[in-house]
Amino acid sequence: MKICLCAPALLLATWAFALPSPTPAQSAGKVLYAFQECGEPAAPLVTDIRGNLYGSTTRGGLYGNGCIFELSPTENGWAESVICNFDGSYGASLVALIFDKAGNLYGAGGGGAYDAGIVFELSPQPNGQWTETILHSFGNWGDGWDVEGNLFFDKKGNLYGTTKSGGEKNGGQVFKLSPGANGWTETILYSFPGSIAGPDGDGPIGVVADREGNLYGVTESGGALGYGAVFKLTHDPNSDGYVETLIHNFELTDGYQPGSALTIDPYGQLYGTTLAGGNTALCDYVGCGVVFKLAKDAEGNWNETVLHEMTGTDGTFPLGPVVFDPKGNLYAVGQLGAIMGMGSVFMLTPTKSGPWTETVLHLFDFQFPNGKDGRSPYAGVIFDKGRIFGTTLAGGVNDAGIVFEGTPPQASVSALEGAPQ
Repeated sequence: MKICLCAPALLLATWAFALPSPTPAQSAGKVLYAFQECGEPAAPLVTDIRGNLYGSTTRGGLYGNGCIFELSPTENGWAESVICNFDGSYGASLVALIFDKAGNLYGAGGGGAYDAGIVFELSPQPNGQWTETILHSFGNWGDGWDVEGNLFFDKKGNLYGTTKSGGEKNGGQVFKLSPGANGWTETILYSFPGSIAGPDGDGPIGVVADREGNLYGVTESGGALGYGAVFKLTHDPNSDGYVETLIHNFELTDGYQPGSALTIDPYGQLYGTTLAGGNTALCDYVGCGVVFKLAKDAEGNWNETVLHEMTGTDGTFPLGPVVFDPKGNLYAVGQLGAIMGMGSVFMLTPTKSGPWTETVLHLFDFQFPNGKDGRSPYAGVIFDKGRIFGTTLAGGVNDAGIVFEGTPPQASVSALEGAPQ
């Protein structure tokens, strides 16, 4: 356990920017912060009940290994403070932070006792500092390494996640960390084989749970054709492990190489993105990426629907996890591509059948105005109180990335009312 070194708060001005789009959007946006000492954020933001934003960066800070920051709204803009500097024994990863009910922050990073990654906890103190505790170091024998995707809590306070590599079979693993009187105990729920092509997946990226406690996730590769897969883990009542079923194998034209964790809706339907796939006539004949949905039919079979194929002009390499607003519109980002070549933020509105209607909310342009815009969003956005928030890996006045805010247009989504579509 140690006290994280904090930087003093800085008052940050905001400025508005226009949102050019191939599909006109009635939207407004702001750059809330351009990174300076810390930079290159690569994981989604998280917000607390007071509306403060938290996130991590992959470089900079006191030791050059990145930091965890907080942005707080004020009357004159946003105040930023660094609540923890990664000190060299570990560093940031691509995993979003997550709060527990007591207001503690949890995350994952590289390094640790075996240089294979860690899961950590940050606890706020009355003096404004945060105390950091490493809950688990990966890489000991059959343990995995390279935590990616997301973390989530179950009702009992257990923390779940995935490592993309390592594990008993060297293809990554799904793990659970359980709190106890003597610290946190890891249980490996499932280990993936390190095979590029089927029949199992390879390289899991996050898991989500349904109401029955079944776990769902994607693998970066593997599956029947090697393009990646969606898996389901059902608890084995005879052990602490889970039984795996591949519920979808990507076939290139419907998706290739998932790069973000899934999102599950109240009906148990699954949503996600793939970095490539779709129309193979585009983006070097591997497709520019897709947004997809998986839903069960009356017989219990999972069926995929491609909600949107990226074209390149609206962005490439779509990333999530996707998020929904209260009306059922879906939001994600394109890491690159689009007219300016620097990425995009887009919204999909459901229809009664077929592909969803896309509205491009913003095309990033690092050169306009005066280099203040961001470039290359490397994580999905979040939705909070009618606004979307996100980050870019680079761009901004210091070319170290930005935090941005946008207000999406008001769209009709009658197709989502009632039963699942």
